[in-house]
Amino acid sequence: MSSPLQNKILKALFVALKPLAKIMLRAGIGYREFSDIAKAAFVLEASEGYGLRGRATNISRVAIMTGIARKEVKKVRENSVEELLSNPISESPASVVLSRWHNDERFCDLEKGPYVLEFDSGENSFADLVSRYAGDIPAGAMRMELKRIGAIRESENKRLTVLKRYFVPPGVDDKLLIGLEDVVGADLSTLAFNCAPDRAAAARFHRVVSIDGVVEDELAAVQTEAKKRLSELADQFDNFLVEHVEHDESIPPASSQVGIGLFYYERHLK
Repeated sequence: MSSPLQNKILKALFVALKPLAKIMLRAGIGYREFSDIAKAAFVLEASEGYGLRGRATNISRVAIMTGIARKEVKKVRENSVEELLSNPISESPASVVLSRWHNDERFCDLEKGPYVLEFDSGENSFADLVSRYAGDIPAGAMRMELKRIGAIRESENKRLTVLKRYFVPPGVDDKLLIGLEDVVGADLSTLAFNCAPDRAAAARFHRVVSIDGVVEDELAAVQTEAKKRLSELADQFDNFLVEHVEHDESIPPASSQVGIGLFYYERHLK
């Protein structure tokens, strides 16, 4: 049972995760992959940040802290971070269907490529592919979703051609990567530092300025002013970093990095 404070934190976490879920879904990343990455993050943080006398936290303590079974903790710790990120334990049903369409000999020629499939007639149809690899998801729903992201094409006679090997919707680009690493990751690292109970150093600057009840007609003016002022401040601080902060370009990027994050936001509660 969670304490009242933990319940408040979980409610705040839900608010933070809603836009993150929107981003993940737009990128074709489902709960399974997200869950695996979240599990790895919990295990590695508990292992590295809570050990005694400089040693890694033992598996039993990590299991107690995270609520993850000891067997799963061991599995995560036996892999490198790069392996965990490049080979998630679970994949979304759509990702599995596309993958098997390209490598299961019932649905492809391993030299010539995937077959064009009938929707639900005959052996080794699209419906059969979905039934084998997507659990209880209806073939019609899978067809609709794969068509939405441009992964398949349906002919007039209802035959399906696969166009993509991976479940990646159109419009996903590096802006998402930069935003998650340089904005979300940086912001949360500052929050974690400031909230650390054993912090000896001064708190890092972390501030949000907002006003409630803004009428719709005011939004355009606020957006324009925010962009102008934040751009000016970002340019000033960028010049300061370049001209006055000693730095060694031979040091790998992000291994020793400082910076500021500035952003404008709107939150529309429904």
